[in-house]
Amino acid sequence: MKLKFDEERALAIFKALEKPYKERTGIYSDFTLPQDRFVPEVGKREYANWLFFLSLFERGGIVSGDTMKFLWQLHQDLPELYDPKIVATYWTPHKIEGAFMAVAPKILNGNGTGEVGAGSLSYKLKEHTASWHRNAVTLHKHWGDDIRNVFWGVTEFEESFRRVDYHNNPAGFSGVRRKIFSLFVIWLQEKNLIPLFPGPIPIDFHAMRVLWETEILQLNDFARPFEPKEGKHSPALAGKMAIRVSEKFMDTIAKWSQKFLLKHGMNHLVINPALWLLSRDLCAEQFQNITFAQKLESSQMPDSEESKQKAGSRTRRFRKAKEAMRFTEAEDLRQNHALWSVGYKDPCGHCPIEKWCNWSIPAAPYYTWGILVRSGPRVPYHSPLIPGMVFPSSYQSRKRSRK
Repeated sequence: MKLKFDEERALAIFKALEKPYKERTGIYSDFTLPQDRFVPEVGKREYANWLFFLSLFERGGIVSGDTMKFLWQLHQDLPELYDPKIVATYWTPHKIEGAFMAVAPKILNGNGTGEVGAGSLSYKLKEHTASWHRNAVTLHKHWGDDIRNVFWGVTEFEESFRRVDYHNNPAGFSGVRRKIFSLFVIWLQEKNLIPLFPGPIPIDFHAMRVLWETEILQLNDFARPFEPKEGKHSPALAGKMAIRVSEKFMDTIAKWSQKFLLKHGMNHLVINPALWLLSRDLCAEQFQNITFAQKLESSQMPDSEESKQKAGSRTRRFRKAKEAMRFTEAEDLRQNHALWSVGYKDPCGHCPIEKWCNWSIPAAPYYTWGILVRSGPRVPYHSPLIPGMVFPSSYQSRKRSRK
């Protein structure tokens, strides 16, 4: 895909993020990355393998913290599941699924959610457990039970990715695409488990959001006014600029990021978490990025029973056919300052790159339907109660306060 990037803007923005992240100031003064919350007391080989199995779940709409907590408990109860030789010799996908189900009540306080009661891992559980077994067998058969062997003699990212790409290599791993693998490489390099070599930014929703809302990523030739399908999409999406996210789309951005960072001497171990934390902690709580459920008018309700069932099965946050997504429109905020919620902390007031940010990109359309949606121009905060409000020097997001 011939995507366009504003590299002058990217350099200014990345530098504005690089400094506070390295110095641990501002929004980066107090944080713990998900992969640092759960560190098993094992040897280097076992730790690298632990991170590998952990990375397999970093896809789709799964929340990293919830998944890691689950897999940590699984490791506490059954550390042998992280040993490729034991899994290849004695385990089956069906047995692994049973192990997941046995751990779920401990994490969920006995209240399983999802069709099979495994919480956030209920989604594609059989696919995950089959992949776990298949990849353990591959590690045992081709890589000597040690994921670090993948990187033996490697001096650059693409060479290592070719080794794990199952589309082109029989010794590759199921479900490991560029986004997951680039994140896994960062984890290993952070822990000094493999040599440091340049790599791309793992392109997930958070990276795409920051790149598009700041206009580093230029999508004028690709984004189109969205046309919702009855019974599948919320009517509120109509006319919003959107693009359906594909692997090719994400790979194009990732490859650009690696070349750009290398060209300017920047480190993917810095820029990636800086972007991710910014989006997770600040962008997620920007008022226009928060979506609400709203009841549909009778004329907007799906007509057929089949459409109603699709509306109920295809969406996660907006499950019922009688509910739809609602956005806070920019023009409404400009005309009526009272729409700002009382006590709003204004995350944008703490953002080191606010002056470059022009758009609102909510998460719900991406995690529900796989589309990146620009809901409208970002409106700077205007307190409905106290004009000229001065913001506190520190900011703690809801996610960070629940660590």
